[in-house]
Amino acid sequence: MPFITRICLPVAASLALAGCATSPLANKTADDAAIYTLQHSSLDARYNFDGTLRISNLDIPAELGSLANPDLVKDVARSFSFDMRGAVDMPASRIELVPTFRFARPNVESWVRVPMLFQLNTLTAWVDASALDLALPQLHGKLLKLNVPQDKVADIPVDAVMRDLPLIIREAYSAVDKKAFTFQPLSESDRQKGASYRIRLTLDPAADAQLGRVMLQEVAARVKRYSASKEVQALADKLSEEVAKTQGELASDSQTELLVDSQAKLLAMEEQRTLRVPKLTGFSMTLRTQMAVRNHGQPVFTVVPTAANVLTLDELKAPSWFAGVTGKHDGEEATEAAEPEADAAEAAAPAEAVPVPPKAAAKAKPRKPQAKK
Repeated sequence: MPFITRICLPVAASLALAGCATSPLANKTADDAAIYTLQHSSLDARYNFDGTLRISNLDIPAELGSLANPDLVKDVARSFSFDMRGAVDMPASRIELVPTFRFARPNVESWVRVPMLFQLNTLTAWVDASALDLALPQLHGKLLKLNVPQDKVADIPVDAVMRDLPLIIREAYSAVDKKAFTFQPLSESDRQKGASYRIRLTLDPAADAQLGRVMLQEVAARVKRYSASKEVQALADKLSEEVAKTQGELASDSQTELLVDSQAKLLAMEEQRTLRVPKLTGFSMTLRTQMAVRNHGQPVFTVVPTAANVLTLDELKAPSWFAGVTGKHDGEEATEAAEPEADAAEAAAPAEAVPVPPKAAAKAKPRKPQAKK
């Protein structure tokens, strides 16, 4: 064996072993590895994502089958899809979401896309509603700005809750039975994506409901802890109550798989979730979600508000065709608003200035002409 080879092989093997040993997921159980990955992803959440959500199966009760052909209903449901892409920069409290609602059949396709940007710490949203610019020409090339009154924003501790997100994730997923987490074998496609682990989380309806309930309880507890507003604290309690009621009306079981690299970086997520309504026997809907994560640490945003391309609701004016629909024209509301002032002026006029009604004038006797002296 050549001398250089005898030196290089041990060095290469040592580097490989060192790389495995320094992996933060090395020797962790499946549940610990999954929780660590989710916490790490939320703490350093700066990436782009692309994903798709589709209805893969739909079962309807027999009594509803008489209203529409079940196979036709399933076919129509499968024709819809929800594509999504966007960017996340949690240290900057910013999330971009570009959903595309799509309907596709052989030789026919239609879609609507609504790009949105959310600034979480100020509770502000910018929406690109250009899909409506034929009806509202002002929206062409503009972002519509929507925001909560800023005097209320200080009462909602968004930044404080987001800083505790890793703790919220730990508490919620630690409440799940450890046996629900399992390592799965990697495929060749997984390895080509750079994955070192595939972790599966399987939840039945009870476990799924518990996960959602604990997650919400942890968020509500922090809202109440960090907010001094009694109104906001009461709202957090009310939201928890409403979600608890909803969980009793809708049940779901899920199977989620996380694709993770050796440094606990989330590369992709796949999920199959089946929804059922306990009060509606025979109904179930299965949703399949796939999401890929890229540009870790360097997210690229496509929705960029500027002073020149932002329009507020106050600046949005009704188009000219709207007057034909409502029967009102510009300035008409101002005229109507001014009418009460005119009525008030008439009421303040002297009594003798009021004209005599025609009937009263007809009853008055004519005066006889006087003879000249």
